[in-house]
Parts: sequence; structure tokens; C-alpha cells
Amino acid sequence: MEETAEKSRTNRRITARKACLLTVRYKANGDWRPATAMDISRYGCRLRVGEDVPRGIPVAVVFEAPIQDGADAAQVEVAGRAIWARLEGLSYQVGVHFEASPEGLGNVLAALS
Repeated sequence: MEETAEKSRTNRRITARKACLLTVRYKANGDWRPATAMDISRYGCRLRVGEDVPRGIPVAVVFEAPIQDGADAAQVEVAGRAIWARLEGLSYQVGVHFEASPEGLGNVLAALS
């Protein structure tokens, strides 16, 4: 048997992410800015943003669940850290790992189902 030089990469995610297109707000370097959440889980998300977000800095994200049946929108702010960022076309994508998974984030995820 022949061994290959390239090792397979492991999936480090604890839970699967749900694809979405949620309009969110995020704060990195002091100011709140609009973004689009491309996917989300209890422990992280991928955002499409208009600026390069340096890897390793603290990031806060405010999610608002889609309104269903006239109910109030569930809103939650989640603290995290930028773990990767890259330019994709005309915008940047940034991966955010959450420090904790607050109760309200589960409500946002449930509304996406």
C-alpha cells in the first residue's frame, strides 16, 4: 500500500450548521455594522461582511429570528471571536466561533426550521 503525503482534514465543528440568509448586526473594532449570516449553529456562524475582519479579534453578533404568526421577533446578542476571514468576490466572509450558546440562540435556530 502506498501512503499519500496529504493527510485528511478533520471537521472541527461540534454541531452542524444551518444554511440561512439572515440580516444581522455585528460589532468588531467598536462599531455596529450590517452583515448577512450565511450559516449558523449553536457554536458559530459564517458572516458576509463589507470589511476585512482581523483573525482572533472579539466579535459580537445580534441575531433576530424571522417573525412567525405575528409573534415578536426573538433577538439575541452572542459574543464570539473571528477564527478565519477571506475575500470572496466583492465582500468578505468571516467565521465566528461563539464563546457560549445562550438560550435565545436556540430560539433563532428553531425559527429557521
